[in-house]
Amino acid sequence: MSSNPATAALSNANFTLIREVLRGAGLRGVHSLASSDVKRKASIFLTAEFHRGSRTKSALSQAISRRGEQVSIVRPSKEQAIDRWTDEGGQ
Repeated sequence: MSSNPATAALSNANFTLIREVLRGAGLRGVHSLASSDVKRKASIFLTAEFHRGSRTKSALSQAISRRGEQVSIVRPSKEQAIDRWTDEGGQ
């Protein structure tokens, strides 16, 4: 473990914070429409942002929003979402 707090290992609470931000941005979870590659890159990006000093949910959310302008995440239309839900056994 590093003595430099900026590069120290992340605690469970820090991982939870990063996961919450990813989920809020639609980049985590089984219902996320982002590809695995996009999710992985976003996770790496937020971890790096955390190490650079963005330590709050607000700061990390703003960072991922700024990055979102560079990485397009395609969201399905309402009809596509309903079709997917139906295909997966929805009633």
